[in-house]
Amino acid sequence: MSVFDGNEGTIVNQTVAAGMTHNYRECPDGDKPVYNAQFFGVNKLRALMDDCGDDFIGLRIYNGIDDAGNPTLVLVGAKADQNDMYDRTMLASGPRCPNCCATASPLNP
Repeated sequence: MSVFDGNEGTIVNQTVAAGMTHNYRECPDGDKPVYNAQFFGVNKLRALMDDCGDDFIGLRIYNGIDDAGNPTLVLVGAKADQNDMYDRTMLASGPRCPNCCATASPLNP
């Protein structure tokens, strides 16, 4: 079994992130890919939060589909006024479950 090292996930720019969420919105409901969960490492999460600075209040998470057709989540910082910080570091494409599932979790029976 492989282990997480805290570097899981890919830092993406606005163009890539917008393409992923667009692909998801345009995909017919019956064809949307399904997965159980996705993991993002602490180092990538810290990079996102640090880059967002003092305006960062939390994360917004969008569904996405990458250019290869794989499902992904897109993580973007959000401000108190509910606006996305899309001009800052964003994350996508962490390891997906199935494939890297927590085996002893009540969230993944």
